[in-house]
Amino acid sequence: MACKHKSLILSVFSLLLISGMIIAGGASVLAPNMSSCQLPQHFPSGQEPYDCCAPPAYYEPRLFRPTGGGSLLRVRRPAHAADDAYSAKLARAYTLMKALPADDPRSFSQQANIHCAYCNNVYRQMNSTQPFQVHNTWLFFPFHRWYIYFHERILARLLGDDPNFALAFWNYDHPDGASIPWLFSINSSAVHPVLSAGVLRDSNHEYPATVALDYGVDTDIRPRPVQLQENDNTMYRALIRDAHDRAAFFGWPYRQDDPPMEGFGFGTIEWQPHNTIHSWVGNKSAIGWQHMGALFSSGHDPLFYSHHAEIDRFWELWKALPDHEDFDDEDYQNAEFLFYNEDAELVRVRAGDASNTSLLGYVYEEVETPWVGAVPEKRSLAPATLGADDTVCIIGEWIESTPCSFIVERDPEVSKASPSLHDHLVLTMLYNDTLMRLDVYLNFPSANATTNTGCKEYVTEISYTHFTFVGDDTEIGNNTVRLDISERLVDLNLTEESRIVVTLVPRLPDLSIFPAQGNTVLLSAFVEYAIPYQRWDGMSAYI
Repeated sequence: MACKHKSLILSVFSLLLISGMIIAGGASVLAPNMSSCQLPQHFPSGQEPYDCCAPPAYYEPRLFRPTGGGSLLRVRRPAHAADDAYSAKLARAYTLMKALPADDPRSFSQQANIHCAYCNNVYRQMNSTQPFQVHNTWLFFPFHRWYIYFHERILARLLGDDPNFALAFWNYDHPDGASIPWLFSINSSAVHPVLSAGVLRDSNHEYPATVALDYGVDTDIRPRPVQLQENDNTMYRALIRDAHDRAAFFGWPYRQDDPPMEGFGFGTIEWQPHNTIHSWVGNKSAIGWQHMGALFSSGHDPLFYSHHAEIDRFWELWKALPDHEDFDDEDYQNAEFLFYNEDAELVRVRAGDASNTSLLGYVYEEVETPWVGAVPEKRSLAPATLGADDTVCIIGEWIESTPCSFIVERDPEVSKASPSLHDHLVLTMLYNDTLMRLDVYLNFPSANATTNTGCKEYVTEISYTHFTFVGDDTEIGNNTVRLDISERLVDLNLTEESRIVVTLVPRLPDLSIFPAQGNTVLLSAFVEYAIPYQRWDGMSAYI
């Protein structure tokens, strides 16, 4: 149990970690070696792995490059505003897709297997022994854009080459779309059952429940207005505040022979709302929170493709902001994927060719983005200190329900002398069958579980949930996260300070939904100086 002390200063470890850096291979990740396809890895405990390899092709796939959609651009519109005519068309398309033979690469089950294959280490990189993994890297956006592009074109072909057909995007960043869209809802399955038949979802989150873009163990107990505000805060962080450069938004560089990045390397959108939507929708009683809650199974829910149309739309919104551009790195531009097109022909595509949606023949309908106004406010007036009334985190003692704070030391002269080095707050926690979220604040010791995250002092959350530990039978161990706090120090006018107050706010589960609860222990905390977006030996997570 945390107890009260006048002060506690945790050790500082300011270090230039150049010698530990893993040097990038300096080549693009090429289209996967399909002949090396194997059973998927990282399946959750209790789930038998199954073959999700794509049907083989006995020819060299040609390079497909988009040339434009002509004068007619398909328009992707909000799913919640879809009319009966569109929902009927979408249902017919999926009915036809599900009726295709199982070995047809355009069939619904084969389309779902694409996500399993690229996201569960089924393929190997061409000319490499390393797995091909698109998550937690700069390939996240282009891979999923190509994925739903071909999925959309296959559905249009099944409808008789309907030139106007486009996927609808789940507009959950707007209050009007902040529920599972009615046409995909199990609650309205009598209308179009093919869009929800056999799908595993959390029944508590079905339409009209309010979606939680920052989904965690306690979000289900929030009133709708509170959750909508937190949704706006989440979107502002993901597209504006924290997405200040390309690596922060897209994810970290991923080159030939790089191993998969497990638990780090993701961009702001992939972290939230992408991952949180997947876990919010998935069935918490099913193995791995299927369907949407598990990488290997999420494509079996038609809602997945509407979700990723929304994620794809965020890419366009980010690029519309000043000074925001796609990567021009050749290793990004020339990275390759393999997909079957609407003619059941295997083709190669490149990440760089996914940049322009008009060349791909579609655009997004413009809708309001109310979260643009969720500018965080500064709530601290001066550098904080810890007083007699502040609860202090004690190294080695359980963090239960009370927020606690501690002080870390830093050297302001390091970042002055080497601007390329960023302050990273390194936290190592012991977790024990834990269902808990810890919100991390700087310079704000009065923060508590009711504090709105729409403030400059908020850094991020650290979640210890079933979703975090899928595939980990023990759910017991140590977890280290490294939080780049340089931008926060600037926002809070703390760049000259040598001592920084850090506050951890526990958010505990709704026991009616999560019947078990564990604990976490703070083992160590310090500041180190490092180049951002670099791989480091022995480092399990960078955020």
